[in-house]
Amino acid sequence: MINGKQTYTFQLSDKCLSSEEIRVFEDCLNYYNLDNSIWEVFACLFKSSVENAKPLLLKAFKDGSLFGVTIVIRCKRYGKSLFNNKLLSGLINIINIPFYLWIKFGCCMDMMSNPGFVKDPEKSEEVFRAMLSYFKENNLLTFINDYSENIGLYESAAVLPALPHAIIDCSSMTSIQDYTKSHKNIKRKIRVFKNKNGEYKRIDKQLNKGQLNSLKKCFISTSEKSVFYLPYQKLYLNAALTTSSTELENVHYFIATINGEFIGYQAALATGKYLNALHGAFDRNRKTNYHAYDILFVKMTEFALEKGLKMIDFGAVINSTKEKMINKSKEMSYFIYSKYSMVQKLFRVLLKLTKIQGAEQMKFRQSDEIIAQDNG
Repeated sequence: MINGKQTYTFQLSDKCLSSEEIRVFEDCLNYYNLDNSIWEVFACLFKSSVENAKPLLLKAFKDGSLFGVTIVIRCKRYGKSLFNNKLLSGLINIINIPFYLWIKFGCCMDMMSNPGFVKDPEKSEEVFRAMLSYFKENNLLTFINDYSENIGLYESAAVLPALPHAIIDCSSMTSIQDYTKSHKNIKRKIRVFKNKNGEYKRIDKQLNKGQLNSLKKCFISTSEKSVFYLPYQKLYLNAALTTSSTELENVHYFIATINGEFIGYQAALATGKYLNALHGAFDRNRKTNYHAYDILFVKMTEFALEKGLKMIDFGAVINSTKEKMINKSKEMSYFIYSKYSMVQKLFRVLLKLTKIQGAEQMKFRQSDEIIAQDNG
């Protein structure tokens, strides 16, 4: 302890937590209203590492014992996620500055988002501040995607706006009608889907080889046609295939078909009081899916109500349908650190010129006041 503050030591590891280490965080999971099924998903993530996107654990130790942990992704050669222009994206890849990404909202979105876990939840802020200091002092570039309201945690960070967190709060719903009454056209859309021989089915735990091939086809078509291209896109696909080919007790797949053909899906984890989206995609090569994506939100809400779950976490708002079908969102920001203040300032300026801050993506941000500042 220095000047009355607890000191922590840190270790970066490319291995997921052991069973013994997982038990350290049981109180924290209860605090977050989660359960141990999240660790099975994270284990799949750590089996899915690719060359330019590697999942890592940052472990915090207090007096030599494990006290806190968070999952981050080390990303390299991410030019395509910043620029569509091949010259500019290629230049970013040549410079090849690695960065660490902590998606610190929700849990298990893209198999990697996590709030950070602390043995004593009452010490969470203290541990998170220590983790942020570690990142700032040791890394050239670190991004944390967190709720804008948590800005007080990020002293001296550069701040940029991010897409809002998408949620369906079903805690006060007693039937699916409590949800559908807010979406007047949904009954018509369901009829259209059915008239085209559209059907949803739910597969639990694991997909078969044919379903995995269809998943991959949808995934690739979505990434090729979307305005979004993630800096960890190949890791995301790899982790989606790993989780889907692994028998995971609390993972459920909502699969849309037309005339028996797999046209899209969403995988979700039931954990604690939540139904959390893991990964999903629709075949973007089709001219239309006859409202299958809209209906997905109804099917997942039905399932959540059936299982007594209170909240559905859909990750970030990335399209107008998701924006329309949720009933709650929370504003998000990117908090940026570098051990060199000039690099931190330069990247804040650079990122404002990229597509992740462009109008096509930022149109889903609800706040009129766009945060872009140095939080010093």
